[in-house]
Amino acid sequence: MAPDQPATYLDYADAFKFYNQRTADDLAWANANVTPVNEGPWGDVPAAQIFYIGIDLAGERIRLPQLSSFWRYEPTAVQLADSDDRDPYTRHRTSYVFGRGPSVVRIELGPSMPGILIERPKGSQPVQSTGLIDGKDFYFRESDGSWSLSVGGTDVVDQPDWYYEEEHDRPDELREEAIYGLIAKGAALLRSGTPTMAVEQ
Repeated sequence: MAPDQPATYLDYADAFKFYNQRTADDLAWANANVTPVNEGPWGDVPAAQIFYIGIDLAGERIRLPQLSSFWRYEPTAVQLADSDDRDPYTRHRTSYVFGRGPSVVRIELGPSMPGILIERPKGSQPVQSTGLIDGKDFYFRESDGSWSLSVGGTDVVDQPDWYYEEEHDRPDELREEAIYGLIAKGAALLRSGTPTMAVEQ
């Protein structure tokens, strides 16, 4: 490590070692604390046994109180073979998964709220978050001064049981705390019986 770098800075070797140790710790924790869930198969992709791990804002591993269909594992290391006719508009036909054995799916969680489980927001324009409100999936989206919350339904994004949308007057990208506040506001509106809105397509 260069002498002019701060003492807290991890060089690549240290960072790689830290990541590997964290992964090993997470796997050990999952095996000890979480019941595995069988996911798949999806087409040619075989079924896999998955361990879900929640990590809160303080970096502590926690047991997820519920598993929702919105958070079901989908393979991340999937290769799609080219179709025989090479038509760019034809769907790929073959897929397969690399790796073996149980894997750890990390879900980073926001602050704890009564009856609400929030995945930390991701992205920018739009900012998105998912989670559970009173046991039902929700999908949060914010972009260009407008935010929406979809809750429940067989397709929580396109055909939710309940939908709410509102503009806000903050010109800059919202901070995480503001996102959590809007999700809590939406949950309060849902619980108070506010009628659903038409989903914007």
